[in-house]
Amino acid sequence: MKKDTFIQRVCTSFIRLALSIFIVLLVLGVVLDNSYAQKNKRKKNKNGNDQVDPEAQRRAYIMELNKFWSFGYENYKNGQYDDANKYFWKVTSLDTINKFPKIYRYLGDSYFKLEKPDTAKLVFELGIKKYPEDVYLHRMVGYISDQTEQIDVAIVEYEKVVELDSESIDDWKRLAALYVKADRIEGAIGAYDKILALNPDDVESQKNMSNLILSTGDIEAAMEAKEKVREQDPQNSQVRFDLGKMYFDQGNYDLAIERFNDFLGLISNDVQALEYIGVSCQRLEKNREAIAEFKKILAIQPDNKKVMAEISRCYRNMDSFATARTYANKAISIDRQYGMGWIVLGEAYEAAAENCIERKNGQVEFNDKLVYELANRQYKKALSDFEFKNEAERHMSYLRGFLPTQEDKFMHKDQKKAQGECYKWIY
Repeated sequence: MKKDTFIQRVCTSFIRLALSIFIVLLVLGVVLDNSYAQKNKRKKNKNGNDQVDPEAQRRAYIMELNKFWSFGYENYKNGQYDDANKYFWKVTSLDTINKFPKIYRYLGDSYFKLEKPDTAKLVFELGIKKYPEDVYLHRMVGYISDQTEQIDVAIVEYEKVVELDSESIDDWKRLAALYVKADRIEGAIGAYDKILALNPDDVESQKNMSNLILSTGDIEAAMEAKEKVREQDPQNSQVRFDLGKMYFDQGNYDLAIERFNDFLGLISNDVQALEYIGVSCQRLEKNREAIAEFKKILAIQPDNKKVMAEISRCYRNMDSFATARTYANKAISIDRQYGMGWIVLGEAYEAAAENCIERKNGQVEFNDKLVYELANRQYKKALSDFEFKNEAERHMSYLRGFLPTQEDKFMHKDQKKAQGECYKWIY
């Protein structure tokens, strides 16, 4: 019994010894293996001691950095943006040597394509802190800010973009549009001025700038800008029409006629342009030319009552009162509620009276007063048309002192119509 116990003890001791030797050898093997793995990273210093090899460390660091970039970029190319971002974030934390300066572009773009613009914007802003001269990062922050109506932020970013890349026409255009949104018209004009300095043939920018200048009230500068557009774009009909109207509004009827004729060379038979030319001729006292233009409109629109009224005025200006009345009556026959028709009819009678009085060296007689009264009745009929009510009232106010008095009528109780050669055409 004692013998068996002794043998068991010996065996147990032997096993424990063998196990201890195995563990020692295992640990020694690991240590030796690590020592072997690190043999290229260490070298002897002057005193013969081991030290870390910086070059080996640098190579290992670059290898690790390249690995994360490569994994991230492959996922990015394949549209696996969530996976790409995991690796791109590792690159941003590891890259202390700025080996991948575009990392924030790709990282932000991944979030943007994942439809996470707020996160994308934060990434681009982080990138700007590290790479403040990166135009792309500023542009993207500006773009996202614009899309989210953060106009002031967008303006700051695009101002930085054009500061860094002053010849980028597209960025200048975005900045100009942002200035308009912020109601900073002078800034927008300045931006378009820069665009046109870079590309004088940019007609769209010329148009935008001229419209902005016009909104400031500087009509002369606006017309000058539109004239540049006209010269650069021979087929631009709208700018020719706009110029014609601007010259018309400024009272420069000769140039208005010229520009509207330019317009008609591109867009023939435009009624509005023909009307502007007709009225311009009328105001230049070229009544026959005006009538010719107005009749072109009637050939297109035979029932144009406004044009008939304008023709009536032209004939009145030429002292052709009977013809003036004919065209006034044509306008009225189309629409008896049309106030202008009654006004031009009254004007024909009023002008006829003035003409007859002038022939008598200014002497106003009862016959003349009867014709003034006839004119006044037409103006009264125009009062029901609200559009022309004020104009009719002005005419009536002027005639008030020339109408027959009760005394006049008492003295001529049997006379109801104006007599004499001068007024024969009326009755």
